[in-house]
Amino acid sequence: MAKGFFIDVQGTLICDEKREPISGAIEFIERLNQQNIPYVVITNNTKIKSADFLESLQQKGLNIKNYIDPFSLLTTLLKEKKIAAFGSAEFLEIMGSLGYELDYENPQALVVSIKKEYTNEDYALMIECAIKAKTCIGMHETSIYSKDGKRYPGVGAIMQMIQFATNKEYKVVGKPSFDFYNKAREMMGLDFEDITIISDDMIGDLLGAAKLNMKTCLVLSGKIKDENEVLPTLKKEEYPTFIGKNMQSVLELLNKGEI
Repeated sequence: MAKGFFIDVQGTLICDEKREPISGAIEFIERLNQQNIPYVVITNNTKIKSADFLESLQQKGLNIKNYIDPFSLLTTLLKEKKIAAFGSAEFLEIMGSLGYELDYENPQALVVSIKKEYTNEDYALMIECAIKAKTCIGMHETSIYSKDGKRYPGVGAIMQMIQFATNKEYKVVGKPSFDFYNKAREMMGLDFEDITIISDDMIGDLLGAAKLNMKTCLVLSGKIKDENEVLPTLKKEEYPTFIGKNMQSVLELLNKGEI
């Protein structure tokens, strides 16, 4: 039985399409609060400032006490100031507010976040900037980006493409990097083996967590709708510890003392 939880947001607590709480999400958070069970809501949000995103979740009825996203670690990892940043308009605006200067001619660093409308021209520019830059950074390493019922390449898939094209290594700020998970772990004061992570992203979140000896819970309410979409691609030792339809299923496991 877990002593604490990491909980993903998109596709886990919040529906990708309607942006509303998924069945059982509000109740699960409330149960953790009532029983003083340690938890951290961990998200790869890069479109809204951290405080604003947390507030938006709370306004939806999710009484979240502990929260972390990639912006919490970014400034300690990215020291270069002239960057070629790729992502939504909101992401670029936030990067400017953090003191970074956009430079696509002679960038010191390449920084990639998520955006639905990436084109081949965008990918071509990313490759050119990666070749010039000293540092390449993915804001997170999601495998798939789910939007409007469709699945697009996540930042992890894009960074893998850039690495293959340029033979340059990259760093990851958010999930599933060790620094991100470790910062969230420190917020709870637990060891990794005492934590269960709940997410809809098997490849982008759970595999990395399992390598740190966390228990893993895959919910089928987001990127993956059927466990058979992903289980055949995994080794037996990589299988999630738990699989649930949604947070309601996870809440039932918690109430039974099985997770």
